[in-house]
Amino acid sequence: EYFSKGNPEPLSDLERIDMVRALLEKLPADHPLRAGKKDVFQHEEHLRDLFSTMKKEGWTPGHVRKKCDEFIKGLPSNPDFIYQRNGKNFKKGDPKAAQIQEVTEKIERLKAAADLFPRFARALEETDRYEYEDMLLWVLKAFEKNEALLRGYQERYQYVLVDEFQDTNGAQFQLLQQLLDFWESPNVFIVGDDDQSIYEFQGARLENLRLFQHQYRKNLKTIVLEENYRSAQVILDAAARVINHNTIRAVHLFGSNTLEKKLIGQTNISGEIQVQRFANRLQESVHIVDQIDTLIHAGVPPKEIAVLYARHRQADRILNLLGKKGIPFQTKKPQNILELPLIRHIRSLLSYIAEESRQPFSGEYRLFQLLHAGFWDLPGLDLAKIALTAQIADPLSEEVQPEKYRQRGKKERSNLPWRILLTDPVALEQLSLEQPQKCIQVGKKLNDWITDAANCSLSQLLEKIYSGAGIIQWAIQQPDKAWLLQVLHTFSQFVQSELLRYPALSLPRLLDLLNSMEDNRLPLPLSQSAQVASGVQLLTAHAAKGLEFSYVFMLDCTEDAWDKNAGGNRGRFYLPDNLTRSAEEDALEARRRLFYVAMTRARTHLSLSYAQADDAGKTLTQSRFLAETSLPHLDMPLRESVLLEAQILLMLEPAKPVIQLPEEVILQSMLDGFTLSVTAFNRYLRCPLAFYYEDVLRVPAATSESAAYGLAMHSTLQQFLLRMKSHPKMEWPSWEVLQKLFQDALEHQRGFFSESAFVQRLALGKDYLRRMHVEQVPYWRKRAISERNIEGVSIEGLPVKGVLDKIEWFDQQSIRIVDYKTGVPDMRKTMAPSAEHPLGGDYWRQLAFYQMLLEHSKYYPERVRNTAIIWLEPDKKGSFPVTEISYTADELQLVLTSMKQVYRQILAFEFREGCGKPDCVWCKMVREKQGIDPLERYLEADLDDRS
Repeated sequence: EYFSKGNPEPLSDLERIDMVRALLEKLPADHPLRAGKKDVFQHEEHLRDLFSTMKKEGWTPGHVRKKCDEFIKGLPSNPDFIYQRNGKNFKKGDPKAAQIQEVTEKIERLKAAADLFPRFARALEETDRYEYEDMLLWVLKAFEKNEALLRGYQERYQYVLVDEFQDTNGAQFQLLQQLLDFWESPNVFIVGDDDQSIYEFQGARLENLRLFQHQYRKNLKTIVLEENYRSAQVILDAAARVINHNTIRAVHLFGSNTLEKKLIGQTNISGEIQVQRFANRLQESVHIVDQIDTLIHAGVPPKEIAVLYARHRQADRILNLLGKKGIPFQTKKPQNILELPLIRHIRSLLSYIAEESRQPFSGEYRLFQLLHAGFWDLPGLDLAKIALTAQIADPLSEEVQPEKYRQRGKKERSNLPWRILLTDPVALEQLSLEQPQKCIQVGKKLNDWITDAANCSLSQLLEKIYSGAGIIQWAIQQPDKAWLLQVLHTFSQFVQSELLRYPALSLPRLLDLLNSMEDNRLPLPLSQSAQVASGVQLLTAHAAKGLEFSYVFMLDCTEDAWDKNAGGNRGRFYLPDNLTRSAEEDALEARRRLFYVAMTRARTHLSLSYAQADDAGKTLTQSRFLAETSLPHLDMPLRESVLLEAQILLMLEPAKPVIQLPEEVILQSMLDGFTLSVTAFNRYLRCPLAFYYEDVLRVPAATSESAAYGLAMHSTLQQFLLRMKSHPKMEWPSWEVLQKLFQDALEHQRGFFSESAFVQRLALGKDYLRRMHVEQVPYWRKRAISERNIEGVSIEGLPVKGVLDKIEWFDQQSIRIVDYKTGVPDMRKTMAPSAEHPLGGDYWRQLAFYQMLLEHSKYYPERVRNTAIIWLEPDKKGSFPVTEISYTADELQLVLTSMKQVYRQILAFEFREGCGKPDCVWCKMVREKQGIDPLERYLEADLDDRS
């Protein structure tokens, strides 16, 4: 009645994303949160996190600004920003000017972000939404403004109990103080364990305990609960030796010499604790899994065993081994169904339907990969033949004629829309497909769904797709059918819930929401109706709080894993100390408390382990917390048979996928007259399958925003050079002209950008070009030519071609080849050959290719003195680097030898096998299509084959 809020709904994660994005989109391009950023939403996650923190702590924008200004004012006298000893360019006592400037810029960005908080609050009110923290803030503000309301609650609740007090945040503590403020000596009972304060990331602060003690110290009675009902004494003693290194504890904060905390364990149980040291992380993981296997076979229930760690990724190998050995386990690592192949295929299908509904044949680039989804049950070779026919067939239903392709030439090739080809039975019959009728049925269904998208509700469309594509039937036939059905159910429930919130939700809007979730690493968690309740528990220390197990394995107790804050300030703005906490709080002590919590989850058996080296052989340092246990370290040799079995299982990662190729006569026609370009050369080296799909089948692909931006930049610099040459005095145009050229070039690419992305890229590109005009243009050579197309060149019988971004003349005897790169400067790509990369980086090979191409073209008599990459984006220091590369004769010969080998392999059709890398989209597509299961192959093979 008091708040009169009507009937507000909780704000969903997706709505929060939309609101924050709307705020960022409306900011001017020179705003601190947008200036110099390619991505208008780069600070989206930071902003959401800041708003949440401000609510949890009860901060106003004014409070944030005040604390920030105080912090900036005190920087020159802050010991952290003063040199403590003499150096080459500074003296002891001098301020660290560069560091102060960097932090000042970060603080100014924080202030600008905090100023957006009221706009976010207004957006919540306008849409009738609220967040959990808002409920606390509503009450805090109401109590501040309405004394009668506050007094009514103070009189009604005269006894207050606060459990888990160490986990209270700023707003919760303020609310407690308001309720207690009426009484000089209130009836309040708080319960908490200062040594288990581990939720700093949620706003919980141990400082609240000190403030409470200071405020009520006059009549405060403190009771220490010493009897522990969980762990054996030997475990508690070791944990105490660790936590005693913390100074920020109640026994110290309360200022009492008589207060101490010594936990007494269960006398009726005996315990065991040990520290195990391994040569490397592989041996550590293998040993833990072997011990778990042994315990289970000895009769220990799996649910009584836990593996604890600081971060989820530490347990990936153990999860892998447990799964392959058939040991049941549970983990709270969230399963994001948006990352699963099945949901990716469904989303791709929905995206295709949406694009085709908006503009016919605009979604063609999706079909080739989409139709490799398992539920279609279409042969991969049939899809390859259709892809080839889409290039060659002209007109419709014309028989494939390889010689016609040779006559037309590659430049004239244009893809016939698949949707037309799939519904033409005559054309498909001529291809000798294995399943022509299935292909025709798929084409008809695609047409039907495009029509349905305009006439059905979103839920009806999804039902038609589930049924018509055979997704449900396919899922039921799979070995993991229960899990797959849960995945489909979760996705359907998500769509239904969004429809309840937005009854007019459209297909494009749904896809935008899903893309937003993915962009912001926001998972769509699997809704499981049943879980393995008896499995081994794999948990982070945070997730394990409040639980207990008979056997606990603490994994990877190294400095990097446990002593250092995971992620640092990733996802957050720089928050000054005077805003976030008192100077007494300490990040290392917070990490020690986390280690302590993990140790005290064990009832009888605790094993702490660490490796001396990582997988790459780099030396690892044990956690200081491990040393503080004062326990002896046991070197753990591993049985050779156990290690060998684990290595075999781990090596059974998905093998390099192999596909079946079309008839050689067709491939020969596609490769007849093939000329090697540097793009094809590098692509083949990365993955032969990628070369096959992109250069032979020429599967359509969408132009990305970054690619469109790169095209605009290249066009701009070409026109800039031509403008200079057309000037009577060959003077470089002004930077305003350069910016105008870029704006015109980007306008031609506008269709590949969202509106906000276009505005941001335009502002960013203009800024980069203006700065480059000052830093570099005055030094550019005026005798130059850009976008030089070179064809018809043969190097020792090898046909090559290419387009050089720019050729510059030093003098009458030498020239330089220049290549522009629009990405973030990455010097690894320009590295010369090494033991790890025997053919050098991609850009290093590219410029070597261009140098040989130009020299053998005989277009110009001058020799190539060197090559260079001009980066069109600043590095971390804010400058635009130019990477000069010169080649020896041996280095050029190395690249040429590789070019010849690649060319021979291409003509021999050696692109059936992929690279096998987990991030390769083509290898992933083939694996999902073929259902490759290396473990199953291994188990079914004869013993000799396994060996």
